[in-house]
Parts: sequence; structure tokens; C-alpha cells
Amino acid sequence: MKKVWVLLLVLISGLLLTSCGEADLKILLPTEYLEEELVKQFEKENKVKVKTISFASNEAAISRLKRETFDLMIPSDYAIEQMIEEDLLLPIEWDKIDLDRDTGYATPLMSIIRGYEEAEKPVPLLDYAVPYFWGSLGIIYNAQKEGLTELLEEEGWGAFLDSSLKKVVYDSSRDGFALALKYLGYSVNSNNETELQAAEALLNQIKDSGNVLFLTDQITDDMPDLKHDIALTYNGDAVYVRTQQPNVGFHTPKQGTNVFVDALVIPKKSRNVELAYKFINFISEHDNAVVNAETVCYVSAIKTVYEYMITDETSAFYDHRDIYMVEYNEEKDELFRYIPSVKRFMDDAWARVRTR
Repeated sequence: MKKVWVLLLVLISGLLLTSCGEADLKILLPTEYLEEELVKQFEKENKVKVKTISFASNEAAISRLKRETFDLMIPSDYAIEQMIEEDLLLPIEWDKIDLDRDTGYATPLMSIIRGYEEAEKPVPLLDYAVPYFWGSLGIIYNAQKEGLTELLEEEGWGAFLDSSLKKVVYDSSRDGFALALKYLGYSVNSNNETELQAAEALLNQIKDSGNVLFLTDQITDDMPDLKHDIALTYNGDAVYVRTQQPNVGFHTPKQGTNVFVDALVIPKKSRNVELAYKFINFISEHDNAVVNAETVCYVSAIKTVYEYMITDETSAFYDHRDIYMVEYNEEKDELFRYIPSVKRFMDDAWARVRTR
């Protein structure tokens, strides 16, 4: 009888712990990348508890994923490539996804993904990931400043060498090196030591030109007040700023840029795979995806939502469609790739540039 009471106490304790604290669905995602009211709606509709945990970088997220258990995650393309290589993800069962794998997503986005899947070293992105948001790296700028639009058209990334401008470089080694490598005519994924050293030298020139800051989220806080002339950032952040400040523009340099795809993936250690699929379908429903995109301000991967945002005059971003639209240049625009040795060089070099 004593053993029976002990067993009952263990079972009751487990149930109490689950009901008090343990979430049914744990999601690891970038900061402010999901409308909280939609999470509450999903919880109510499905009578479950969802816990969202934010990360500051893909590298930090992967490290945490290896230590803890999550049911869903929203990483970037190159991080997904790493997780595929390290066997951290479950393959996506597309028969459980409401959207069609080939026709449900924005046409230019599918061109980007096909390029990824057909590269010399292919990445089967859609075998492991459901597209969520996407976009491009570029320059947000003060469109009121005389001659600046013309300078950007002529110089592109070279504008960051102009000592007369108040400049902000996004404080990320990948993004900073993308600027420099593209200006020099190289690939953002170059593993050529000479090219990488030339890019570091160019970043030193930018730092030495004066009037330059290295910021992250503060860019979207500062630009509504036009505190800077130009800033390196992504078009989703530029859309957000434009909703606050109509006198900003967004320029994608002629030398080419980085395009990205962030996607929903299911880790191998997921405890609730079926609920993960249910959440993917919920957040991908047209109306929910519209609300989510309007909150986050990034470009929805879903075809109907993307087309609604740029063609329907009633959409929240119709007046900002010049920024929201991603004009993919197949010859010059690139996704980041997972190349550990290059990332180590960039991180070390970035520290040198920042502290010189």
C-alpha cells in the first residue's frame, strides 16, 4: 500500500508541475518577432500553454538549443544550414502543412530558395523549414538631405566612406562584412583570405572616416528623429521606421546585397511535434499572417499576404511598398552560407575594427 501511495504522490506532483509551469509548446525566436495576441489566441483556441523565448543571435540560439528542449524555432537560413549539417532538425512533413510547398510562398522568395537549393553546395531548405519572414540588407537614409539620394544611387555601399555623413553600421560581423565585400565586388560568402583582409581594411577605412556609430536596435529608435544620415539595416526595420517617419528612404545598392529567409523549424528534441505543426498552420493562416506582419513589419513569406501588402491600397504597408517589396537580383544578391572558418575570421576582425 505504501508503494501505491508513493506512486500516486509522484503522479500528482508531476501533474501539478505541468499545470503550474511547464509549457505545452516552447518556441525559440528572435526578439519581437511574433505578435503576442496571436499567441494568446492560439492558447485559447487549443487550450494549451505556449512559452516564447527570445534570442539575440542565431549562434546563441543554436547553443541554447543544444542545451535545452524546444518545440519550434525561427532561425535564419545559414543557421538552418548548420542545424541540418549537425542533424538537429526533423524533416518537415509537408502533408501536414496547409500551404502548398511550391505555390504557397511569395514568387521572388521562391527564386531565392531555389538558388539556395541549386547552389554548388545545395541546401535543401524546404525539406527542413517552413518560410516565415524574409527580406534584404540595405541602407535606410534621410531622404530630406540634399543630394543624398543621388549619392546612394551613384556610390551604393561606398557612401559609408563619406566623411561628411552621419553613419551607422549595424553592429554585426556578417552584415558589416557583407557591406564591405559587396562594395569590393566579392561574394558575401568569400572564403578567400586576400578578399577577407581587403574587406577588413575597407571597414577600417569606414571607421576612420569619422561620424560612424555601431548600433543594433537603437537604429529604429533614432531614425524616426532623423538622427543619422544613413544606416545599414534590413528592409523590415526600414518599413517600421517609415511608419513613424515619412521622410526616410531605403536603398539597395547596385553592387548587390544579402537576402535572407527566416523560417519555422522543428528541433529533433521537440516534445510536441503535432502541436508544433498546428502552430505553424495557425500563424500561416492569411488573416493571422497579415496581423503578424503588420506588428513585426517584416516581409511575410506567404504569397497571398505579400501580394496583399504591396497591391491592396487598404493594406498597412501599401504606402511603404517601395521598401516592403524585395527586388531580388539573381546575379548579385546572396544568402549567407554556413562557413565556420569564415565566421571566426569575421568575428575576430570585427572586434579589431570596433576597438581600433
